[in-house]
Amino acid sequence: MEAEDAKRLSEAKRAALTAPAGCGKTHLIATAVAKYARGRELILTHTHAGVDALRRKLRDVGASCSAYHVDTIAGFALRYAAAFPVTSCLATPRPTGNEWNGVYSAAARLFRNSPVRDIVQMSYSGLYVDEYQDCILEQHDLVLALAETLPCRILGDPLQGIFDFGKNKIVDWANHIEGSFDSLPALREPWRWANTNPELGSWFQGVRDCLMNSSPVDLRGTPVCHVRKSGRAQAMIQAQTNLCFQATRDGGSVVAIHQWPAQCHKVAQRLKGLYQCIEPIDCRELIEASEAIFSASGPARAAAVIDFAKLCLTTVGTDLSSAYAAFGQGRLPTVSRRTKHVSVVQALTEVAQDASLGPVVAAIKAMRKIPKAVLYRGDLYREMLRALGEFQTGAYENLREAAWATRNRTSHAGRRLSPCTVGRTVLVKGLEFDHAVLLDTTGMTAKNLYVALTRGARTLTMVSPDLVLPAINMKAAGRKRST
Repeated sequence: MEAEDAKRLSEAKRAALTAPAGCGKTHLIATAVAKYARGRELILTHTHAGVDALRRKLRDVGASCSAYHVDTIAGFALRYAAAFPVTSCLATPRPTGNEWNGVYSAAARLFRNSPVRDIVQMSYSGLYVDEYQDCILEQHDLVLALAETLPCRILGDPLQGIFDFGKNKIVDWANHIEGSFDSLPALREPWRWANTNPELGSWFQGVRDCLMNSSPVDLRGTPVCHVRKSGRAQAMIQAQTNLCFQATRDGGSVVAIHQWPAQCHKVAQRLKGLYQCIEPIDCRELIEASEAIFSASGPARAAAVIDFAKLCLTTVGTDLSSAYAAFGQGRLPTVSRRTKHVSVVQALTEVAQDASLGPVVAAIKAMRKIPKAVLYRGDLYREMLRALGEFQTGAYENLREAAWATRNRTSHAGRRLSPCTVGRTVLVKGLEFDHAVLLDTTGMTAKNLYVALTRGARTLTMVSPDLVLPAINMKAAGRKRST
């Protein structure tokens, strides 16, 4: 059946396939490419985590590297639009926020240009678009433009459309997909849990029906480890911390999921580096910290460097409070016998006294060596060091541009996740872990809940107020999130 599904998908000229979580969608794409590609297939998805997952699966099934190119829709659109800025009418080659809408429109315009269509046709034999339920209308139009040139197969799941793009509209599966693409038979078999926890996989099929129909989800008598949410904040914090520690005891990868960024960071802090935060690829805090460090001078720059370190490391804010206060007042700290971490303070003083950014790297590295300081946002920390290194090459006008380029490079190269990760649903979507710990279901939309529930292949632990999760309106709006 797998080979038949893969062959059918590869031979489709313009088709859509619905695939619930864990039913082998990524494996199906990889198999179709490995066994039936007639040239170089273009495979697009939304997140860089998704790009990593697709690349791994393609390697696992033995697909030749020459048979595919995997990219995000954003990255692919920008690469082409920036290569032909006049024809595409691209407004900026370094888009942020809502400027990306213009990139998608520019790329769609470009792909309807005859000479560019010829280039696309010579470069690729076909197109696969994964996680299509998350496309905004501008991205949908871009895909339709490519579908005029290439065989196009789109795959997704209406119940996993968790990206809220503010004022932008996400595709409606019934209105935008079913009218424009032929429907292939939906995937049904929960392969993710077949060898690890088949009972959990079967349960998810029933959960899916409940959520699709806006019905309550009953956790009684299920393979889920449930912990009742405490009304006392401190007790809740302790329970969440204990669950995260316990999840590591059986071995394998673990993801702890919370819907709010600040809570994810606090969880990672409490776990003393055992779990690392997964960062959004646009990483606004990296960009903002880069701007703050670059634009400041003298003691203010040293304070900005400490502000950045406080985002990534525990104890820094407390241990360097006196030095930070001095820098904040526009003066250099006084060093005495009672001064903590003299070498660190001296490194920061060099930042304040040197007009260049040269001493910043040494100061950031020095703060990591503070006894008992724990790095819990390693991705953010390392990206800043890379950005500073890039800036020192002289290729960028400011640190913000270097940070943008660094993060963009990471998006293409992929990133390695820690064995124990904490993050929001939108950042772990499309990824598979051995164990999933859902830290609080309160206020989650049906789609976010479904995605969060289905991340763990072996076990699922969740914290909720009751054993019966109340019905959630499928049409309830989500909140704007960063990817």
